[in-house]
Amino acid sequence: MVKIDVVSGYLGSGKTTFIKKLLNACEGEKVIVIENEFGEIAIDGELIKNEGFDVYELQQGCICCSIRSNFIEALSSIMDEFKPDRIIVEPTGMGLLSEIIGILSLPKIKQISEINSLTTVVDAENYLDQIEGFGEFFKDQVKNADKIIISKVQFMNYQEIDKIISSLRDLNTDSLIVTQNWEFMAPEEFLEILDNVPEKSGKIYRGNAESAMAGISSIGLEFTDSFKEKDIENIISELKSGKYGHIMRGKGFLNIDDKTMEFNYVGNACKLELLNTKKDQKICIIGKNLEKEAISELFNNL
Repeated sequence: MVKIDVVSGYLGSGKTTFIKKLLNACEGEKVIVIENEFGEIAIDGELIKNEGFDVYELQQGCICCSIRSNFIEALSSIMDEFKPDRIIVEPTGMGLLSEIIGILSLPKIKQISEINSLTTVVDAENYLDQIEGFGEFFKDQVKNADKIIISKVQFMNYQEIDKIISSLRDLNTDSLIVTQNWEFMAPEEFLEILDNVPEKSGKIYRGNAESAMAGISSIGLEFTDSFKEKDIENIISELKSGKYGHIMRGKGFLNIDDKTMEFNYVGNACKLELLNTKKDQKICIIGKNLEKEAISELFNNL
């Protein structure tokens, strides 16, 4: 039986970083990653491929609803063609875990695979603010998880972490909650967390996909000209203003002053990280009530 590990979590929570650390512990196993990108431009899959791992990408929709049939087909073909020991599924940050559990419980999937773990990654820096505005996603992802991994704990104090744990326990009283700083965890510790199979209640909380996704869309942009640092600073300031819709997530690669940078926008904060390899310039912006033409003009009319 093929083990299936689902790593869910809201936009920008750290799912891809968690998976990269997990993959480093899977030496000796044949592992395939199914990477689901909501937008038409793939970013996260490329980051995992850079580490030398096999990635099967599903884009332009969510595997729990709009491209559900693509996901079912991908699972079947991967198992038939590659015969992996383990499949790691990273849904889009707006994926409902309950729907993915339903797909993995279909007879044609269940007879050749088993759910090994249902992990939700929670962003310590932004969780308490985000759950206020996007509770439907969090309820579904947290209530249906058997493991909850809190990311970015190194930026928080003990009192803030306790508040997050209290909120998570209001939604899920049974799951394992991991608050350890990832920087001090050995790769095998990530694998031990997933392979430590807890007792499962069998109950599934079903979120409302239609209401959760209302008004949410994405825009993908590609560029040829390099940016100046001051231009990017102005763009980030404009995105935070609210004039372009509620920006939930931004990610991609930009050439800034002849340096390749990873663009990472989460929770009204943006980080730029220098990369050692040259990348095509492209970004994906996800948000609610996006002003797509205005966003395109913002990046292109400098």
